[in-house]
Amino acid sequence: MKNSIKILAHFNTPFTEERNVLFLRIGVLIFCVINAIHNVTLLEYCWGEYKMSPTLSLGKFSSNFVNLLNEGGEGFAILLIIIQLLCLVGAIFLKYKRILTFVAYLASANLINSTYLMNSGGHHVILLILFFLSLINEGHSIVNSWSNAINKAAMLAIKIQVCMIYFISFLYKIIGQSWLDGSALWQTLMLDEYTLPIFKEIFVSNHFLLTFGTYFVLAYQILFPILIWVKKVRKWVLLCGVGLHLFIAFGMGLFTFGIAMVVAYFAFYVPENKISFKLYDKSSTRV
Repeated sequence: MKNSIKILAHFNTPFTEERNVLFLRIGVLIFCVINAIHNVTLLEYCWGEYKMSPTLSLGKFSSNFVNLLNEGGEGFAILLIIIQLLCLVGAIFLKYKRILTFVAYLASANLINSTYLMNSGGHHVILLILFFLSLINEGHSIVNSWSNAINKAAMLAIKIQVCMIYFISFLYKIIGQSWLDGSALWQTLMLDEYTLPIFKEIFVSNHFLLTFGTYFVLAYQILFPILIWVKKVRKWVLLCGVGLHLFIAFGMGLFTFGIAMVVAYFAFYVPENKISFKLYDKSSTRV
């Protein structure tokens, strides 16, 4: 009973992660800008005559609502991109953060679902972050208010989702023999689609590095959900993760996934900044 009371009391304490939310919003915006530029340059293959992702069979109203581009439509896609980016920018600078972020989430869901064969897991990570950000208004953190409690619950949910990504990924990896015998990284880097020539040359001649890298990924994914809650080591855990995901982004070519995971890390930590700045007036922010 006492533990339950402590948990409930936590959600009544002031929301203090405004900077984390700000960095998450900026990170999501940058990701969406890069993704928009990529998709617009391939407009015909995303939503036009040569659409790569086949039309899906939909039934439920909720499915249709986030699949408005299921049959393509270049003009409508560009409109959704404009709405998405404007709402993301508005959520950073304006007061109606929940409404603007939720509209951006709906636009993003339609854009991402309609290009599913061209996406990576990073797109779905960003969608998850956007959904929970739509529940947060970081300028409204009055103690003992529902808005403040929802802020804290949504932020906690983002952190738990990231931990679950690593934990589930670990479980799937240990099912496969290549991860257990240390050869998974070698097999991946031998595929031209998932490596750069310079990395292939480095790793082919270094069996120890390949084996170490394979077991490091396994260890990191099972330890992250535990160590990330330990404040003393959190920064170092995230630094290792940034290195890992930058390698995935630039070394293996899975750019969107690597960058999306780095963006998600802002939920746990942001660099200290002694220069104070405000993008909103807390006293006038509405839910």
